[in-house]
Amino acid sequence: MQATPWQRLCALGILLGILAGCIGQAPYMRRWEVTDGALYRWSGGSIKADRLSADETAVYNDLGTPQVIRYFRSIDTRQRVYEWIYLDREQVVWFVDRQRVDYVTVDDNTSGRTKEARETLEQKAVAGGVLGAVIGTVAAGMVLFGNTIGLRD
Repeated sequence: MQATPWQRLCALGILLGILAGCIGQAPYMRRWEVTDGALYRWSGGSIKADRLSADETAVYNDLGTPQVIRYFRSIDTRQRVYEWIYLDREQVVWFVDRQRVDYVTVDDNTSGRTKEARETLEQKAVAGGVLGAVIGTVAAGMVLFGNTIGLRD
């Protein structure tokens, strides 16, 4: 039996939905569950130690598996930032592109684009939408009122 286009589309939608749940997770994270109340915050998983960087391995060997991991982007460079949270020790460890840092300014927006690039993209999308609406209105007017204004003679 061959799949219909609708079945293929549904399968693609399900696959994309599954993959969307993993966005932001580091390659070393296994079976982490999204926690309520904060975006890109996971708990309850395990760490695949063979996929850790040297700095991550040192922290992992010293402190073990964190109870919570959060994902951000740095404000200036848009590099990936992971926050390992050890609730029982009341300790937080930050990693920027898998290198341990003591301090980093982070952005909740996990897009790889800078704020200026996001604003420019938004402005272009609005301008394109307005232009499309104007062209569509003119085209619809020509179709509807073409006889009246003498376009079909």
